Amino acid sequence: MSVVIRLFRFQPEELESLNTESILAEIPMKFDEKRFAAARSAGLLVDLAKEWEVVHAAFTGGSLDTHEAGYQPVLGGAFLGRTKTEILVALRPDDVRRVSDYLATVDPKRRVSDSLDAMEEAFGDKIGESFADYLVTVLRDVASFYAEAASNGDAVVKIAYS
Repeated sequence: MSVVIRLFRFQPEELESLNTESILAEIPMKFDEKRFAAARSAGLLVDLAKEWEVVHAAFTGGSLDTHEAGYQPVLGGAFLGRTKTEILVALRPDDVRRVSDYLATVDPKRRVSDSLDAMEEAFGDKIGESFADYLVTVLRDVASFYAEAASNGDAVVKIAYS
């Protein structure tokens, strides 16, 4: 069984008014290609897919300390709800702002280089140059996502699909 993680932005008041199933209904699924692409283009959705563990390892350097700032972009947040196949956690606007502020200090290229051992452990194999370059882009995309969310006062919901 593999796990896929996606991040989605919500207005806090909208998030407060929805239950787990309603939140999931708002987040486009990959098979709904037009809606999925539109959400990504609008900066509302980041799909970390199955590579989320490698991205998480890049931000944390392999540390398991949930209190460290690098833990928060991928896995941090408060439990929001679950279904049979999904777990949802959320970062409120203040938390999103803290994550954004932290990510503004991160140099993605250096982070990938410095965290390569932890990333390879998470990946289960060597990480080649082209995959490393792709991961630098993903880290930049995550930082941009949080920066936009923070500037808009959004909450971020993280969904783990299994």
